[in-house]
Order: sequence, then structure tokens, then C-alpha cells
Amino acid sequence: MDVSKDDITNLSGNLLVAHPALRDPNFRRSILFISAHGAEIGALGVIINRPTNLCLADLATSELADGLERVAVFHGGPVGTQDVSLLCFRWMKESMVVQANLGVDEAADVIRAGTGEIRAYRGYAGWSPGQLETELQQQAWIVLPAQQRVFAEVNDGQLWYRTVSSLGPAFHLLAQAPDDPSLN
Repeated sequence: MDVSKDDITNLSGNLLVAHPALRDPNFRRSILFISAHGAEIGALGVIINRPTNLCLADLATSELADGLERVAVFHGGPVGTQDVSLLCFRWMKESMVVQANLGVDEAADVIRAGTGEIRAYRGYAGWSPGQLETELQQQAWIVLPAQQRVFAEVNDGQLWYRTVSSLGPAFHLLAQAPDDPSLN
């Protein structure tokens, strides 16, 4: 089905799953959480399935509040990779509430209270106005509602594969295809 730019609603709070045919190395086999999206602002998000094997303690230049030192750091995207942002994910029944760019004191309070999951992202992904809509028309992305299972699953390098495979038999086959089919 073709999608016109006018048909695309605000995607804030949704997931973008890279289509198996997407070859851009920045986003190949990625899942992104879109934190902001609008006609005038474009879109902003973070890649959620690329852990760095670092925690905040590895990056801190000063002592961190109790609990923050163990917060996992993810590669959030190709823009601003020297910056780290803290996001809080909270699940309420079937919906998710996200607070972006928390301060360290706010994040420490969330950890102490156990009222959400804190993740750290190094870098982010951004699209200028209309750019994401064009990529959606080109079917580079699959839009899914944010699902707690995607955030709760083990992030072992297979999260993208499991997510795409769950979309049906055709996507399961596409997800299994090698990057370069000529090498088969």
C-alpha cells in the first residue's frame, strides 16, 4: 500500500523497525523509539537495540548517584555521539510514558523509587521535516506501536530479527536473508 505524506500521523511514542531491505549502515537491522515527530520539527529518536557493553560508570567523570552507575548505555544513533541522554520508560497498563533528557537527580529518584526503567543513549537519530515521511513512503521502515516486550526482551543482537520475524512468514524469510545474497 502506498502511503502519502498526508496520511502519516505523529509517530511520537512509536517504534520504527528497519525494513530488511534497508542497507544504510547507520540503521541496518535497527529498532528506534521515536520520541518526537511533527511536520515542522521533523523527527527525533534513539536506536534501542544496540547495547554498547558500557554502563554509565564507564563514562562518568564524577561520582554518580546510587544505582546510576549500573545503567546500560546504548548506541542511540549517528548524531551527537559524544552526548549521553537519559530516558525513563514507564509502562502503565498497555501504554508507555517516556520522559526524555532526565537530569541525573531525576534518574536517580526513578531508580530509588523503582517507578521506571532508565536507559542511557549515546547519540540520537534525527530527520529533517518531511524526511522520515519520504523514507516511510519508500518502505524503509515498519511502524509498530511501542511494545513492552520489545523493551523487556534480552537485547542480545537478535531483537531486530525476532521482532521482524513476528510480523509474519514473509518478513520471517526476509529477516533470514544474508546481507549479500550472492555470497550464498
